[in-house]
Amino acid sequence: MNNHFQNIQNKIRGPVFSILTPFDPITEEVDYPSLENYIQRIYDSGGKVFYVMAYNSRYSQLTFEEIKELNSFVCRKVKELNSSNIVIVADPPHCSTKVSIEFSQHAEKIGADMISLIVRERFYFEEQIYSHFQMINDSCNIGILIHEMPFLNGLGGPVVNWPLTLLDKVADLSNVIAIKEDAKDDDYSKDAIDLLKGRLSIIISGGGKSQWLRFAGQGCQAWLNGVGVFEPKLAISFWNGFKSNDQELCNRIINEIEAPFFKNGVKKYGWHLTIKVALEHFGIMSRHDRMPLMPLPIAESNNLKQLFDSFPVNELIQKT
Repeated sequence: MNNHFQNIQNKIRGPVFSILTPFDPITEEVDYPSLENYIQRIYDSGGKVFYVMAYNSRYSQLTFEEIKELNSFVCRKVKELNSSNIVIVADPPHCSTKVSIEFSQHAEKIGADMISLIVRERFYFEEQIYSHFQMINDSCNIGILIHEMPFLNGLGGPVVNWPLTLLDKVADLSNVIAIKEDAKDDDYSKDAIDLLKGRLSIIISGGGKSQWLRFAGQGCQAWLNGVGVFEPKLAISFWNGFKSNDQELCNRIINEIEAPFFKNGVKKYGWHLTIKVALEHFGIMSRHDRMPLMPLPIAESNNLKQLFDSFPVNELIQKT
């Protein structure tokens, strides 16, 4: 691995901040002033790794050109704040290999550190996926992050986890330096992390800080933020508490904020509707998206906002 890629890997530690795309509730255009303020808030809180991604960033609601514009805007703003910040952008979730190459080359051109590649085409056999990644790898000089989540099954039936033999081969490609481990299956995650530790930067997703703690000692360096999306200082407080062995602080953030957020919010209304209400409640962006996505209705939103008001956010931030 070259020194440039090694330097990027060394910086992926602790919280990774995914970028939620704000939309104007009237025009449904991307609300770039709110997005700029949101990035600034993350940075001012101590965030250093920024991730524009297929789902949280709502690529499915954007045209290809809008995705490029979004990627460019985030990259430009984050690097203006500090050139040593890490920026990960992505390709569209449903597209050809040719389009993924186009987006990877664009990501390299705008100065992103990595391109996150996701395959939502149906999975038939390993060579199909390996060839896809190999073609992209050979077309650019940017770091590649594998967005590993279960494939749609080309043969019908339930989704299919990445075969570990496939993951092993793709991880050996010269530009592949990181993975978003998104299986949401602890047994599979353990096997994947055992396979990849020491080779790739591993960002685990799907279970918050409590999930990451189960794998931190196994070689998983980072987690994708949950409650840190609406209050980035919580993620930094947790990370600092972890490094200083402040178990009380870490447990309180999990038990008093993260757990009720998922139990009383996400499990009732889904991740995206819940986090958008939280972002609106904390004055960051509107909860609205583009149709056919609709925001959570007023009554349910107000119930969630009462829940958020009960969280000891300021206390746990100030404790550090």
